[in-house]
Amino acid sequence: MICDKCHVLCEAQCPKCGSKRHLRAPEENEPVFLIALTAMQAMLVEPILKESGVPYYKQGMIGGALAAQVGMMREIYRFYVPHSAFASCRALIEDVFGEDEGLMALLHEFDACEEEKGE
Repeated sequence: MICDKCHVLCEAQCPKCGSKRHLRAPEENEPVFLIALTAMQAMLVEPILKESGVPYYKQGMIGGALAAQVGMMREIYRFYVPHSAFASCRALIEDVFGEDEGLMALLHEFDACEEEKGE
């Protein structure tokens, strides 16, 4: 299932917003949330996604005007990939950055929420 509000893949409840009402089956090429990264982490991961050839979308969270004031390095980027490529993109990031515990925690951030709920 996918949450219409957050675009997070889940089973019975969105681990991000807690919604049960906004869930539905995802379409094959629908963008789904992959990972949220700091600017520095994004500079490491983005070339790997580009090289894979999988289309992705990167969305800054604080916006250009605020980022210009506080500095681009404080920006948080959310990455979205097509549902059909979600598993392969996660596996690619795990293969390349598997030793980076912080990045792996971000990649699996919402997995832990589902496991804790017993779903």
